[in-house]
Amino acid sequence: MKRKKWFTAILLVTVLLLSACGGSPASPSEPAKPVKEENKGGDKDKYPYVVHTPSATWYLSAGDIALLGEQAYYDGLYAILEKQEADFADAREALKGYIPEEVPVIDIYTDFCGNAAASESAGAYYSRTGNFIKLFTGWDMANGTLLHEYVHYLTIHCLQTPATSGLYAEGIAEYVSKIVCKNRMNRSINTADSLPEEMIAFAKEHGAWDEAENCADLQKYYFGKAGFEAQGGLLGSRYFSVSDIMEVRTEEIQKNPSVRHVSHYEAACITAYLIDTYSKDTFMKNLSTDPDGFEAVWGKSFTETYAAWLDWNMKKCAELGVQ
Repeated sequence: MKRKKWFTAILLVTVLLLSACGGSPASPSEPAKPVKEENKGGDKDKYPYVVHTPSATWYLSAGDIALLGEQAYYDGLYAILEKQEADFADAREALKGYIPEEVPVIDIYTDFCGNAAASESAGAYYSRTGNFIKLFTGWDMANGTLLHEYVHYLTIHCLQTPATSGLYAEGIAEYVSKIVCKNRMNRSINTADSLPEEMIAFAKEHGAWDEAENCADLQKYYFGKAGFEAQGGLLGSRYFSVSDIMEVRTEEIQKNPSVRHVSHYEAACITAYLIDTYSKDTFMKNLSTDPDGFEAVWGKSFTETYAAWLDWNMKKCAELGVQ
């Protein structure tokens, strides 16, 4: 895979997270929409309504309803709810044997008004201390980020030895949500009906398009994008690292990859490599270790592992037909 072939992939990452979403009316064969109920809790002034699903309790923001308009807000909500349960079930299946058989319901809050400070740098986040998910920006971003945050919930709150921050926490969240799971929510905003023609043509040309479902193939895109970045595609550019900050890909970072400075794409695919090479059990057993102690866990320095991963990743791209 040549570096220049994936140069314009930087544009597609924005589409994968920020494309417009929409939904169609339910047909008689589709399940009934969840019922909106009054919130009787202490935060009812900010969140006057709740919606319950088997896996989540949604808290609906009065400010967000006013911001988007009632019709647009509920259209977006019900569109995402059509896919949320199946996606959450897939994530639990991917982590079966490591999480409890009965996973508690997660609380999800919308904050499209951006009241939380985290909204300035993230599209969504899972709160370790509060044990809830908060969604920012709008329903488009929610479709792109929700499953990732749910995997954080599963691997932080639902494990006896929770995932640490950084490479392991972000890597497992991206790996499960973008590589293992189908992620219907994310796919719904990356269809032929929602993407620009040039993006569709690019994805098809480079083997990152699902012809059967007529949408972007997240797994193939991730392996291709990670390889592009590892070969210098991000040099001089700002990117979101596993340290959960925006930083610039410098010559030093490029020459000496650091466990603290890889991108989320690289982390997802490095996780795939570690699981493929050392087994899923080994990876999950070490999910709670400090990423700075990487060599003590894996027997190789991170720099050595990064080089071995890149070789593996390029072979994976060839196997998947990603160019």
